[in-house]
Amino acid sequence: MFNMLGMIRSKLFASQGGPIILSQIENEYGADSKALGAAGHAYINWAAKMAVGLDTGVPWVMCKEDDAPVMQRSVEQK
Repeated sequence: MFNMLGMIRSKLFASQGGPIILSQIENEYGADSKALGAAGHAYINWAAKMAVGLDTGVPWVMCKEDDAPVMQRSVEQK
């Protein structure tokens, strides 16, 4: 498991002059979220708010589900 605060302090994000230009919150969590019901939905909202709150200066992406947090933009998969 990585340490996000360590990455921020190490200036790895493009907004700090580093190579990271994009970050991903969760990878296709939709099926698990639906199976967990309200707890899964609460988790994904927490994860999105936490990620945005880190203020890394790079975009965050999340696979779009029907109930994804409003702050997320849909990324089309082709």
